[in-house]
Amino acid sequence: MNSTANSPGFAIVELSGPLLLAFSMDWALFAALTVQLYLYYQAFPNDMVFTKVLVYTVYCINLTQVIFVTIDAFNTFGYSFGDPSALISTAFRWLWLVGPIFGGIVACIVQCFYAFRLYRFSGSWIPPSIITFIALGMCGIVIFGGVSGRQSSSLWANVQAILVVTSPIYLVGTALIDITIAGCMTYYLIKSDAGFRRTHTLVTKLIRLSVETGVITALVAILILALFLGTPGKTYFVVPANSISTVYANTLLAVLNSRFQILNGRRYAPTSDIHISIPSNLPSTMGGPAVSITREELSDRSNQAMELKQVINSATTV
Repeated sequence: MNSTANSPGFAIVELSGPLLLAFSMDWALFAALTVQLYLYYQAFPNDMVFTKVLVYTVYCINLTQVIFVTIDAFNTFGYSFGDPSALISTAFRWLWLVGPIFGGIVACIVQCFYAFRLYRFSGSWIPPSIITFIALGMCGIVIFGGVSGRQSSSLWANVQAILVVTSPIYLVGTALIDITIAGCMTYYLIKSDAGFRRTHTLVTKLIRLSVETGVITALVAILILALFLGTPGKTYFVVPANSISTVYANTLLAVLNSRFQILNGRRYAPTSDIHISIPSNLPSTMGGPAVSITREELSDRSNQAMELKQVINSATTV
């Protein structure tokens, strides 16, 4: 690989371009994660200690990751600027830790959290237990792949060892887990929808959020595998692989932060469906109140409240 990098006519951009995009994407996603953490800190001071520990643990892992990414970036484009061989000798120094190990741990934590939420909605331990067991197995496989890559004799062998061990099993497995979680959440949420307007709005929002987060993380895993298998000998797969941990962390914070609502925003809905109309020609001499209350969903308010309480408790008790 070193000889290729130094050969006449070799396009250095094929190595430097993916690295630059990978470093930049990781910094950008970490910045978005920091903003989400600040919003979470401000909005939900009363969350369970378990949830807070989970959030801050995931953030600290990603903070450590971005430090190692910055070290690799500075070694490649700082100390070794102008040296094509440095694109191989220094660029992937911490890839074995950042990509597979940090990514696998964060993905496992987030998937287990989704499994817990699935239990809250379904009331059954069977699907969440299966998802948790598989997630832990995938995490063990990807950590083994990272350690195997660290012990390789050369840097490119490092990258190949990581991907050969993890790509056929981990990337496919984690994508299937994410899709399964999204499918199960959608199924149980649809079952809990009783058709009331407020309940239906909340359920629709949760379904959309579950599908979006599950599809995003699954697509990242599939993209890594497709780039690795479809462009052999290239480093294009590094762009999504380097950021998979931050992608999972952002989806976790997106799910938690979806509980607050921006007042008077585009999706703001009044908290009451009771409309009181006062006639404009009301005589001032009338002794008693003269108001009329329009009949809108008053008959099923008690049932609606019960449905809302059930769905909201499942969605917000974290």
